[in-house]
Amino acid sequence: SCAVGQAVLDVIKEEGLQENALEVGSYLLNQLKNLQNQHDLIGEVRGRGLFIGIELVKDELVPAAAEAQTTVNHMKDKGLLLSTDGPDHNVIKIKPPLVFNKENADELVKKLDETMTE
Repeated sequence: SCAVGQAVLDVIKEEGLQENALEVGSYLLNQLKNLQNQHDLIGEVRGRGLFIGIELVKDELVPAAAEAQTTVNHMKDKGLLLSTDGPDHNVIKIKPPLVFNKENADELVKKLDETMTE
């Protein structure tokens, strides 16, 4: 099992997957922050690499848990798997695979924008 683990680490290094996660994650974070300016429901966008959270709020003090779950469900219908997290379950978590690219990020942001506009 150590050999398998080492082989996985070798692929991650050879394919540049850590660098990809940083580059694409930064790109996605910026795209989502732009989306935040268009949707009042988005209170905060935060993350590192490809692990990103979008906090939905009705106002500064009221978490939007139902809206977060509805958004996750509609995104699933559109072929994208997201989840909710946080103590109030109002944070949409984006946890894509390391091979996630900018085109995938653009598709995610487009579908999220469509979903939140509906």
